[in-house]
Amino acid sequence: MSVMLPTPKSITADEVVLSRKDWERLVSALAESEEDADDIAAVAAARAENAALAARIEAERGGPVETTIPIEVITAELDGKHPIRSWRDHRGWTQAQLASNSGVGRDLIAQIETRRKNGSIETLDRLARALRVPMEVLLEDEDSDIDFGER
Repeated sequence: MSVMLPTPKSITADEVVLSRKDWERLVSALAESEEDADDIAAVAAARAENAALAARIEAERGGPVETTIPIEVITAELDGKHPIRSWRDHRGWTQAQLASNSGVGRDLIAQIETRRKNGSIETLDRLARALRVPMEVLLEDEDSDIDFGER
């Protein structure tokens, strides 16, 4: 906290007298300082939770996983792109490269990205592993209908 200390109106052995304006400025600065400390603690807690999630997913998948969502991916999804397309573009991959890295056919990837098919849990898992993201980020919403039979 960087606060310029006010000049007291008077100082005795037991008290310091400040103007009302200086007192209110100090109180405000202290309140902001406490709020900043709360914000810093919340960010630290979120980062620790994120690291724990990443460690758990990495242990399950046997490799690194991105658990934060880059602004480019968020912007692409807000612009209407499918999450798989958004992550694929973020990685700089073509559909053919994603197909090669995931073992999922390029045609199926195209159908999922254009929302003609949803993709099975197995398919989404393969795509998520290839993209190094949690499978949940590839789902468009909580009510998404997932086809459990298509492969």
